[in-house]
Amino acid sequence: MHADRQSVEAIVASLIHMFSHQQYADKVIEQTLAQHPFWDLKSKERYVTDVYNVLRFRRKLDCALGSTQSQNVEFYAWQLWVAMKLLDGVVLPEWPEVVRVSSEQLKQNLAQATDAQQYSYPDWLWQKGLDELGEQWTTVAQALNQSAKTYLRTNTLKVDSNTLRQTLSKSNIETQVLPEAGLEVTQYGPLFKTNAFQSGWFEMQDAGSQKVALLLDVKPGQRVVDACAGAGGKSLHIAALMQNKGYILSMDIQQHKLDTLKKRAKRAGVHTLETRLIKNSKTIKRLKEKFDRVLLDVPCSGIGVLRRNPDAKWHLNSNSVDNLITLQSEILQRYSQMCKIGGRLVYATCSILPSENQLQVTQFLAENKAFKLIEEQTLLPGYTSEYDGFYMAAMERIS
Repeated sequence: MHADRQSVEAIVASLIHMFSHQQYADKVIEQTLAQHPFWDLKSKERYVTDVYNVLRFRRKLDCALGSTQSQNVEFYAWQLWVAMKLLDGVVLPEWPEVVRVSSEQLKQNLAQATDAQQYSYPDWLWQKGLDELGEQWTTVAQALNQSAKTYLRTNTLKVDSNTLRQTLSKSNIETQVLPEAGLEVTQYGPLFKTNAFQSGWFEMQDAGSQKVALLLDVKPGQRVVDACAGAGGKSLHIAALMQNKGYILSMDIQQHKLDTLKKRAKRAGVHTLETRLIKNSKTIKRLKEKFDRVLLDVPCSGIGVLRRNPDAKWHLNSNSVDNLITLQSEILQRYSQMCKIGGRLVYATCSILPSENQLQVTQFLAENKAFKLIEEQTLLPGYTSEYDGFYMAAMERIS
């Protein structure tokens, strides 16, 4: 392997920054790439892959090293990177930071590892996975440790998937068409610098996530609310499915996310969408029975998308998941009131835990006889899907 000192130093510097400031990886990676505009595609890929893999397998690497974070963060970050490379069988340059670790010792230490250490999960999350998913958990946990693939959603308001595919190919970005107006990127390139992106022809969105808007079963001319819209990937998909006819209200508790959505909507050519900040419970009460379709893509643990955010498992804890479960239940109770009789409500998460998914819907239906379940889908990495992990349930308001 050609280990380029400059890019390895950038990897180590990024890790030091994350460990010292408790910052999420995606932000640090974005800043670092912006600081190195002259890196070629291979250097960028290697940098991103290595940073994410160190974070993904941090606990396993700690176990192999026989240590956890020392007072010297720089020394620790170097050790993690070196241990990862040695376990992958890579022959490393004779740099001063490399001599301190032997691959034999790493393997010996790992022979004593627990499953949680070997698969690199916190003990509480490993146990929760076992408690909720039983024998499926190990396969799911392993699948969530793989690198995420890149998927695009074709903006059908402007283009079809085949035309988009051919256009991207001219920029040396190769893709293959998925069944539902999406593309999987098979050869990467500068996606966001392409004319296709600037012209609003596509958004980056996991193929599993694209299934959520489809489950709403929207029709042109309907009134739809996306009540936990965030930066609005699903809102934009809904607008395309409605052929830009009707009304979409995208709501969130964070204004900066709605501001991002406005820019994205403009680029996508969506003009049927309004954004609204949720200031308090009155914002929701005023909208009682006003919508044909209600999407509740609720805040969740994000365990289904650990491939994309591998450091999230070190930021989560058991209490934070319990608090999210309480919040999900409250949102489902209150926000479901926006659905008209005869309308459809979709509850969705990017979690794979039944406590955030099936159990929430079962409890809601037991307490709200006005709704009945129509359909639910679970995308379980390693089993039903090579996409991210998602759960979605469609309910109809019958009275």
